[in-house]
Amino acid sequence: MGLFDFLKKNKEEDYIEIYSPLNGRVIDLSEVPDEAFAQKMIGDGCAIDPTEGSVHAIADAEIDIFDTNHAVSFDLECGLEMIVHFGIDTVKLDGQGFERLVTPGDVKAGDELVKYDLEYITENAKSTKTPIIISNMDEVAELKVVATGDVKVGDLLMKVKLNK
Repeated sequence: MGLFDFLKKNKEEDYIEIYSPLNGRVIDLSEVPDEAFAQKMIGDGCAIDPTEGSVHAIADAEIDIFDTNHAVSFDLECGLEMIVHFGIDTVKLDGQGFERLVTPGDVKAGDELVKYDLEYITENAKSTKTPIIISNMDEVAELKVVATGDVKVGDLLMKVKLNK
């Protein structure tokens, strides 16, 4: 350990870690076939092209699940607000292909929240590409998407530093 290693450690501790809610491949928001997400009108982050499974909690947070189960909002204790929006135009499925596993409230990182039928959604929605968005970017000083390529649920996806 070097003389100034403690400074580096403290700097890294300033970051909030966001974990992958899905198994799949990390993609840039520009690859999401929806202008509002692709042009970061709703917020910044990344997206995942899912391969299987279910939506899990991205961090310890208070959640709300949309009535149609296609999206989950996260309010982290630090003030960060995020949305995991499974697929594009999935709201039109009116809940078909989704199964809610928890009630809104407090969850821990990695908790399973919503199961989805990937085959059904692939056949009936515009896209399964799933944006993971910070909706209050005005509170964010720095955003680092640290994952690339294939990810599994619970892999470190992003690091976020809030304004002081």
